[in-house]
Amino acid sequence: MTGALALARRDDAAALSARVASSAASGVARRALVLRLSRLPASCAQPHHLRLARAALDPLRMADRAESFDLPNADLAVLWRGSGGAALPAALRAVAELFAGAPPPAPDPASLCLLLDLPAQAAALIELARASRAMPTAPAPSADLPPLDPAGLAALEAALARADLARFVRRRPVCTLGADGRLRLAFDRRIVSLRELAAELAPGRSLRPESWLVRRLARTLDRRMLALLAAPGELVGAGPFAMDLTVAGTLGPEFLRFDATLPAPLRGRVAIVLQAADVLADLPAFLFARGFAEARGYRLVLDGITGDLAPALPAARLGVSLLRFRWSPRLAGNGPEQFGDDPARVVLADSDTEEAIVWGRQCGIALFEGRAATPQQGLRS
Repeated sequence: MTGALALARRDDAAALSARVASSAASGVARRALVLRLSRLPASCAQPHHLRLARAALDPLRMADRAESFDLPNADLAVLWRGSGGAALPAALRAVAELFAGAPPPAPDPASLCLLLDLPAQAAALIELARASRAMPTAPAPSADLPPLDPAGLAALEAALARADLARFVRRRPVCTLGADGRLRLAFDRRIVSLRELAAELAPGRSLRPESWLVRRLARTLDRRMLALLAAPGELVGAGPFAMDLTVAGTLGPEFLRFDATLPAPLRGRVAIVLQAADVLADLPAFLFARGFAEARGYRLVLDGITGDLAPALPAARLGVSLLRFRWSPRLAGNGPEQFGDDPARVVLADSDTEEAIVWGRQCGIALFEGRAATPQQGLRS
């Protein structure tokens, strides 16, 4: 494609088939690795297992023209040009080590990783992509689930006290789009997946964020997240990241303990994501928290921004570093003026398609979060 961002459309088996067909038609040699996570036994297919297995393929994402595709059956395919150098054995070794000590029935690492050469084995890879659509997928949570009630909150908090929160923590890359058209990792956003938390610890209940009980739950999650990050060795070697907190969470003793243990290399490289509704609910508390955050070198990100709300919450006047907008067709119907004087301060979340990133770039936005915002992707001539 000329003049468009060549970004893999995640969760799309059709995109993988199209890329393979294009490679076969052009005769350009590529290699592919399919990580067959759908073959994992239940004991090795917990969220943290899947997260670590996907991270094991990170070296391959640095290979020439690498693209990754999440298939509907949870398998992951990575395509690249050339041999991949040391990245391929590093990825295979990481997968093998991950399951080396797993109890029976332990998966055979060799059966999990399928290597294919294109265009010679293009038909086999296209068939794998087609078959992945036929696999049953987890049903989406129903919007009609009853909301959390006080008794449910008490039970959830009791279960949460015994649970390993790390199992529900997810990392979302936030990428910057450079002048050369390439996306590079700016920082990770660490969040607690409320959907997975509800499915395991509060089945049959909705954790819709507008519920006041869920806002109270957020205080509990603040404390647990800060304790997790302050654990010895947790942030050793970590890169810049952002974490979602409430205004009250930044003023509590847990935050002070986290701040005291923050490694020196990360000082000034951590951002705190606050919800606009939370800020507006207690502006004096926010201003106090902002002063402390500035004094300690934290950046502030304001989330929950809409085009209508942005003029009332200018980043410069509030003293925040970034405003986080969620991309939608409605947002795209307005021009860059909805972002205020400095679109470079905007993070465009839900950038799940190439169109969202192209549109954001035209508006002057440089930071993107979403399934299409994959590091090392860029312009293809």
